[in-house]
Order: sequence, then structure tokens, then C-alpha cells
Amino acid sequence: MSPDVPDQRLLDLYRAMVRIRAFENGVKQLMKEGRCGRVSLSAGGEAVAAGVSAHLTPHDQIGSTHRPLGHLVAKGADLNKMMAEIMGKAAGTNRGKGGPYHIFDKGVGALGANGVVGGSVPMCAGYALADQLRGDGTIAVSYYGEGASNQGGVQETLNLAACWGLPVVFVCENSSPEVQRMLGHEIDYPQLSIDDVGRRGAAYGMPGSTHVGWDAETVYTAAGEAIRRAREGGGPSLLEFKIYRLDGDTDDGYCPIRLLRDRLTGRGVLSEDLDEEIWDAEAARVREAIDYAVGSPEPQLIDAYADIYVEEER
Repeated sequence: MSPDVPDQRLLDLYRAMVRIRAFENGVKQLMKEGRCGRVSLSAGGEAVAAGVSAHLTPHDQIGSTHRPLGHLVAKGADLNKMMAEIMGKAAGTNRGKGGPYHIFDKGVGALGANGVVGGSVPMCAGYALADQLRGDGTIAVSYYGEGASNQGGVQETLNLAACWGLPVVFVCENSSPEVQRMLGHEIDYPQLSIDDVGRRGAAYGMPGSTHVGWDAETVYTAAGEAIRRAREGGGPSLLEFKIYRLDGDTDDGYCPIRLLRDRLTGRGVLSEDLDEEIWDAEAARVREAIDYAVGSPEPQLIDAYADIYVEEER
């Protein structure tokens, strides 16, 4: 591993990735028990969420996708309120009205998951424009997938962000068939005309690069450069991280948690006892969130009419 990344920071990344997996495993169990609706999980993308958010402050904004839980957990969102939102409870971040596909936590700058393909991209450009006008050094990060990279609104936003030099980082999580082919799988239905989405950055006059997304150290380093550039007024960047979607239980060579664990263990940074302690602590925290959600009240029917409109001040 690179000596530029301190051991303690790598261990922090590992904790964050375990927290994401533990939280999603808790949600997965709730789905099996029929205690919440369907949730799209992000297993396999933990390194991207943790590696990017490690450079962000609570004042920086992120916009997510239909697989938002890892991004929000890494950004520091309230686990209790997230779990309550997933279960449709009044104590949720959106008071039970948003559900997992539109969940957010304003307190930490997690300003919107999005069930619309590519929907977070123009949204985050708006946040970045506000950041630029304030001039306070905050930035926005937009997560989207390889399918969204082909959307017209995404292309238009990348062009506008480059024209205006917005402080935004576009993070494409690519788990496409092309990635599966790269790993030796036979796929007959390509959806991208190029191998690397990161190459599209140059077409808009911004840096674009492609990286292995299951390597937390690689993600951390690449994201740090792009985020630093945005903070210093250098404008937007496009980062593509190729990831391998897991079912949440698989522990193979493409599992980002296993990869970092093995590296830390090999360097003597992570012992078996410490590893067990980390997993136990995060599992306990998730159980606490589930208990909070289960014990939270259901929304009242009249609440369907609350928080819909903002009354104009007179």
C-alpha cells in the first residue's frame, strides 16, 4: 500500500465499510422478515462510499442514486432515523414519506437519494453553483451509475459544470456488463460504446479518470485529488470507479472489505481481535437502529397533508 495513506486513515476506512455492510445486512434481514419494502442495496460499492466521504465535511453535499444507503452511512447520516425511514416510520429522516429511494439527512449534507436514473447529477450541479456563489469552500459530489452516464440530462450537466467551473465531483459507479466481461464473464448486451466512462471527461474539458472501485486506497487517493481540486477553484472532475456488485454475503476477491482487511492484517495494523471488535460494535449499532425504528410510531393519516407546501410569508 502507498505510504501516503496513514494506517489510521485506512483503519477508519475499514470501519466505515464494515458499518455500511452491517447496516445493509440489517436492512436485508428486515426485508426477509417482511418488515420493510424492497430496498436496493449497494454491496460491493463500500470502498467508493467510504473513500469519497473520507474527504468530505458535513457542509459538503452529496446526491445519491437508487442504491443510496452506503453513501449516506459513509457521509455520517443518522442510522436510527435512516432505519426508521426505511420502515416508513414517523421518526424517519423524511418522516416516513421518502422511503429508501428518496432518503436524505440534511444535517450531514446528504441532500437526496434519487429513484430517477441520473437525477442526482443536475441536482448536485445546483448545490455546487450555490457553493460557488457563497465562496465558502464547500463542494458537491454526485453519484450515478453507468446507465445514467448515457442520459441527456447528465451530459448537459457535465458540460454546464465545466463551462461554469463548478466545485463538483461526478462519481460514476460502473457495474455494467462491460465490467463483468473485464472479469472474464460472457456478456452479449453492451450498453456503453466505450470501455471507460472516465474518458468522457475530456470531451467536456474536465479531468476524467477510471479506477478499480473495490480498492479503498485507490478510491481514497483519486477522490482526494478531485475534491481538493474542486475546493481550490479548479472546477469539476469525473471519476469512474468500476465495481462488482455483491449479494451482501459473498466474500471473494472483488469484495472491497476483504481486500482492505487482508492488507491491514498483512501490515500488522488489524489483528483478529480488533477485526472482531469492529464487526461486533457495528452490528450492535445496527441492532440499536433497528430497535429504534421498530419502536417508533407509525405516521398518522392526517400527516399525509403535512410538509407538502411551504406557506408564503406575508
